[in-house]
Amino acid sequence: MPVSLRSLLADPALALRAVWADDETLGRPWSWVHSSDLDDPTPFLSPGDALLTTGTQWADDDAIEPWVARLAARGVPAIGFGTEVVRAGTPEPLAAACARYGVALFEVPYRTPFIAVARAVADVEASDRYARVRWTLETQRAIAVAALRTEGLAAVIAELARRVDAPVALLGADAEIVHGGPVAAEARDEARRMLADGRRAATTADGVALQTLGRAEALRGVLVVGAAARHDDAVRAVVTSVVAMAGLALEQDRTLARTLDHLRTGLLAALLRGERDLVASTSRALWGALPAEPVTVAVLDARGARRAALLHLLESRAERARGAVFHARDGQRVVVIVPETETPVLDYLADRVRLTGGFVRGTRYASIATAVDEAGRAADRASADQRLVDYATLRDDGVLASLAGDDTRRIAASVLAPLDEHDARSRDELVRTLSEWLAADAVAEAAASRLGIHRHTLRARVKRAEQLLGRDLGSFPARAELWAALVAAGRA
Repeated sequence: MPVSLRSLLADPALALRAVWADDETLGRPWSWVHSSDLDDPTPFLSPGDALLTTGTQWADDDAIEPWVARLAARGVPAIGFGTEVVRAGTPEPLAAACARYGVALFEVPYRTPFIAVARAVADVEASDRYARVRWTLETQRAIAVAALRTEGLAAVIAELARRVDAPVALLGADAEIVHGGPVAAEARDEARRMLADGRRAATTADGVALQTLGRAEALRGVLVVGAAARHDDAVRAVVTSVVAMAGLALEQDRTLARTLDHLRTGLLAALLRGERDLVASTSRALWGALPAEPVTVAVLDARGARRAALLHLLESRAERARGAVFHARDGQRVVVIVPETETPVLDYLADRVRLTGGFVRGTRYASIATAVDEAGRAADRASADQRLVDYATLRDDGVLASLAGDDTRRIAASVLAPLDEHDARSRDELVRTLSEWLAADAVAEAAASRLGIHRHTLRARVKRAEQLLGRDLGSFPARAELWAALVAAGRA
């Protein structure tokens, strides 16, 4: 155990006697012990250092309380007073001050030299270090044995929890408990943030340690270790070994995951060709029945590490809730099919992985190819401001909305570039002015009223825009093209 006043009082050779100490100060750990009769030894002490003194530094008893106050502020856990050297017995003002500031006080008898106390502290420290090293080796051996059991990772997590005497949980890429538990809501929220960041990380909050598992570009989960009685280097070494072991086990699943990924892509192609019976029988054998009709079909955009995280989240969900989701890669995008009642899961995925996409509700498998195409067109309209776009809203927007896409947005941006460059140098707000003007059927008075400017100012801005664009905005084709550019760029 760590050095404390309680452990030293148990050594009969020292013959120490507690003058004032409660249960908390008796067990407070010491970093080391020093002896000093300086009026202010705090510059030479670290928090956790106990102090031995004979009291020669006190000119009178009035100096004792401020001396103790300084030591308490420095984090000194205990004071040992050497009796019969300068004073007989322990001064009452010293005992009162220690009680007031919560610093343990004990007597060191004349026959016990201060060096003997220091040697005893060193012996306890050495014994504790040896015990912790032995504990580390025994624990790592027990965990290695647990890893060989049939239940594998579950046995490892259970053994770690038993050894550190704290709750331990392995969370998957969706921050849901895979093994062990329980996990406080705050810790789970922190795990979600770590996974969303998409980088390897470790943190400790309120004594709970969290560490991500897997490669930065494809995090596989988070190991959560609850507040243990001791969280020292020995515990950290064991946790690190479990992190490595769990990470390796999860990485070994990648080959199987890649195989399933290719299979899913092939099944999606068959589904789009109308071979529903083949897809349904294969899915039933591996993941459960296809999601029940009517379904929501989504096309999601996520690149690199985010796509890997999305696929892992979907695979975890498919394993836990058979028949609740079907997903597959379709080129650079991911197609997701869920029962229409489960449409909110798309919002969850968008928040967790920070993806964009589009979706179609109320679809039947007979028209799945059309639904995928429409969801893809809705995904073209998605942005950071609107991560998920319902295709139904595009139908309501009319023909112009269906023209949106990456290429269309790039063309629209180049059309509006002269106006944006001018707006960056001035306060004319030409893009906003033109948007309001065209939305008001090119009626200057109505648009000026919306903008809060004079109609002559609005006409002057339109004229300036014509010069920058090189187009006569008095003609319908020029106005229609400019309106289409504003819609495609999301500026109207």
